Amino acid sequence: MRVNINLASQKYEDVRQFYVRWGAAIAVLAVLAVLLGTLSYLKYSHSKTSARQATELQLKIAELEKQRDQLVAFENRPENRDVTQQKKFWNTQIARRSFSWTQLLNDMQRIMPRRAFLDSVQPELTPDNRFKLRLTVTGEKREDGRELVVRMEDSSRFHTPRPTGVTVQDDHKPGVPPTYKWEIESFYTPTGPAPLPPPAKNQRGEAKTVHPGAKEGA
Repeated sequence: MRVNINLASQKYEDVRQFYVRWGAAIAVLAVLAVLLGTLSYLKYSHSKTSARQATELQLKIAELEKQRDQLVAFENRPENRDVTQQKKFWNTQIARRSFSWTQLLNDMQRIMPRRAFLDSVQPELTPDNRFKLRLTVTGEKREDGRELVVRMEDSSRFHTPRPTGVTVQDDHKPGVPPTYKWEIESFYTPTGPAPLPPPAKNQRGEAKTVHPGAKEGA
């Protein structure tokens, strides 16, 4: 009979397995350290690039403002004052002549929602020769004003439209629904392509596209 006796004073350990496990853990930590270092470098490089671009943009803005101030100072010289006033006068006259009531009403008719109509319009020429409109639109639904603003935003003639107020007119008569009166402000460009009318809808309420030159119902 053979008996194996361990005479060692310390407990037996598998040294090879121990080094393999610790080696794997150290390798994972090394990879994480490299990854974190790379991310830190990329973040630092990106922030440095953004700071350089911001500085370049500020320098360009400062240069443009300097050129603008130089042009304004040149125009305000006593010997150039008459020419500057004539230029402003003729620019204003050209802007006024470009405005057409017929064209404006046609543009509004193309984008006006159903059961809504233009109550009044007040054009104004701003100091920078832009036309600013104050519109009053009356409709049977509260959504008419919002729909008109969306259509104006999609148009090339109207710019930055915004509603300034809405009032409800209710006569409290049986069978007579209330009406909504919208106040809208918008910049207007007389030139450019005419705004497209909203797409027609079929019986199922789906938008139907009509190609130029094609007959409706074909």
